[in-house]
Amino acid sequence: MNYLFLQKNWRMPIIIGLIFVLSGFLLWATVIRTPAYAVYVDSEKKFTIKSQDQAEKILADIKSEQQQKCQQKLELTNKVEYNRVFAHRQDLVAETKMKAELTKALNFKTMAAAVVVNGKTVAYVNTSTEAKKLLAKLKKDFGQVEEGEKLLSVAFDEKVTIKEQKVNASKVSSVDGAYEKIITGTDNPQKYIVKEGDSLWLIARRHDMYVDDIVRANNLKSENLSLDQELILVTSKPYITVVAKVEGERIETIPYETKVIVDKNSATTVRVKEAGSNGEKKVLYIATKCNGVVEKKDIKEETIIKEAVARVMIKGSKVANVASRSGGSGSLDWPCYGPVTNYFRSGHSGIDIAPRSGTPIRVADAGYVTFTGYQGGYGNFIIIDHGNGLVTRYAHCSSINVSKGQTVSAGTVIGAVGSTGRSTGPHLHFEVLSGGSFVNPLSYLR
Repeated sequence: MNYLFLQKNWRMPIIIGLIFVLSGFLLWATVIRTPAYAVYVDSEKKFTIKSQDQAEKILADIKSEQQQKCQQKLELTNKVEYNRVFAHRQDLVAETKMKAELTKALNFKTMAAAVVVNGKTVAYVNTSTEAKKLLAKLKKDFGQVEEGEKLLSVAFDEKVTIKEQKVNASKVSSVDGAYEKIITGTDNPQKYIVKEGDSLWLIARRHDMYVDDIVRANNLKSENLSLDQELILVTSKPYITVVAKVEGERIETIPYETKVIVDKNSATTVRVKEAGSNGEKKVLYIATKCNGVVEKKDIKEETIIKEAVARVMIKGSKVANVASRSGGSGSLDWPCYGPVTNYFRSGHSGIDIAPRSGTPIRVADAGYVTFTGYQGGYGNFIIIDHGNGLVTRYAHCSSINVSKGQTVSAGTVIGAVGSTGRSTGPHLHFEVLSGGSFVNPLSYLR
C-alpha cells in the first residue's frame, strides 16, 4: 500500500515536467520561432521570408520591370532556391528590402546590339535598329556645317560594326546613354567641386584638359561657375571619331599696311599723311573636322574683291628697325599683356600669355609675314620673319588680320587672342626662333 502510494507520487512530477517541456516547445515553435523560407541565390543565402509565394511574386515583379526597361525578353541566369526553416520573427525580411536585395543579386540576359569599334565593344543598345539610329546621330551631329559651308563627306575614322549577342541586361543603355559614353570615352568620370577663384580655364589647366571637354560633359550654357558647383571632369577621348570634310567660302578682311616715311628734317613726331583702308578677299577652303573640331584647313582659292590701301605715316628722325640680335633693336616688344601661365622648357617651345579672349595681338617688331592660316594643334597661326635669322610665331588666334607676303611695322595688330586648335582656353602661345632653333622668348622681350 505504501509502495503504490509512493509510485503514484513519483509519476506525477514526471508528467508535470513533460507538460512543461511540451508547452515550452509549442511556445518556441509558435511564438518565439515561426515557419519560414530561406532564399538562396546561386547557393548563397540571401535572406529569410515568410512564404515562398511571396518571394516568387517579388521575383516575377523584378523580371517584369527589367523586361519593360529593356523591352526585350529576359533570361534569368541565377539559380534561386527555397529551404523550409524556422526563424525568429525579427529575422524575417520585409518585401521592400527583399526586392532591393534580389535586384542587386540577380542577373538577367537579353539579346542586344553591340556597337563594336576596331574589334572592341564600346556600348550596348536594345536592337540593331537603335544601334543604326545611334551611329546616324553621331554622323548628323558632327557633320554639321557652318554658314557658307557645304558637307563633302562624313565617315567614321574607325571600323564600326553592329553585332547582336546575349548580354547582361544591366549593360544595355538607351540610345542617349550610349551616345554620351561614346563621345566622352568613359562611363566613370572624375568629379570636381568648384572653389573660390575657380574658372573653367584654371580647372582645365590643373587637370590637363580642354575647356570644351568640360563644357560638353556638363552641358554648360555659359562659362559662369558658382561656388560648390559639381562638375564632371572628362578628358575627351571618344571611342568613335567622326571625320567630316567641308567646303567653305568666306569673305576675309585684308588689313592695310602702314608705311613709314622718314623725314630727317622733322622732329621725332609721327603724323598721318594718308589714311589707310582695309581690303576684302573671297577665300575658298576645304576643312577636315574630327568630332566637330577643325584639324586641317586648306586654302583652295583666294580672290581679291577690294585691294587694301596702305596708311602712310611721316616720322621724324628715326626709322623703325627690324628686330635682330645683330644690328637691329636687339629685343622684342610683348605681343600682348597678361599672366604668363606656361614657360619655355623641354617639350614647350614658347611661352603662354593669357589675357582676355579677343585681346589684340601686336607684332613684336617689324618684319615680313611668311605664313597665316590654320595649323593643326596651333589653330589659327601666324609666322613673322624679322630678318637676320629671327622669327616669331603666334598660335591659337581667334582671328588673323594680316596676310602672307605682307610687311608689318612694329606694334601692328596682326590678330586677336583666342583658343583655336588644341588649347585649354584663351591664350597666346608665343615662340621665338633664332637661326632656326627655338629660344626662350623671355630673353628677347623687353
